[in-house]
Amino acid sequence: YVLDNISCVKIYWKQCIFVFGTTACRAQIMSTGARRVWTDEEVGISGHERFALELEFVQCLANPLYINWLATKQYFDNPSFINYLKYLQYWKQPAYASHITYPHCLFFLDRLQDPEFRVAIKDFSYAEHIRQAQETFFRNFHSNRVADAVGAVQGTAGDTGSPKP
Repeated sequence: YVLDNISCVKIYWKQCIFVFGTTACRAQIMSTGARRVWTDEEVGISGHERFALELEFVQCLANPLYINWLATKQYFDNPSFINYLKYLQYWKQPAYASHITYPHCLFFLDRLQDPEFRVAIKDFSYAEHIRQAQETFFRNFHSNRVADAVGAVQGTAGDTGSPKP
């Protein structure tokens, strides 16, 4: 499934290079201070398809090994791809973020704005360390939340309002 996603993202990203990486687009942004709204025909896909592809790509960023793959394939060396990552920041808005299943992808989207992180993630051991930290967090997240909730209930159930020693 990931390989299918990668090929879809490659195709879509190449279409976005046409839109976001053109000199005309940069000149228009610089002269007017506003981004041009591209039609479905200019981009080559419908708005719904674009939404679905961008959502899927953003959520793939939740996987540090996928980010490592992008780095080793030198996607982060392409200024147009970096502009595309900046464009995807709109997913942090509540109206769009509500569609995201893996919210930590937004954390990585932010981290990818940092050139130092883009260099560091090329190292597989760094990406694997992040993946292991994620796994540990998710493995313990539920039990830690339950323990905190039980502690909060037990702490408030016996609380009489008197100061504790």
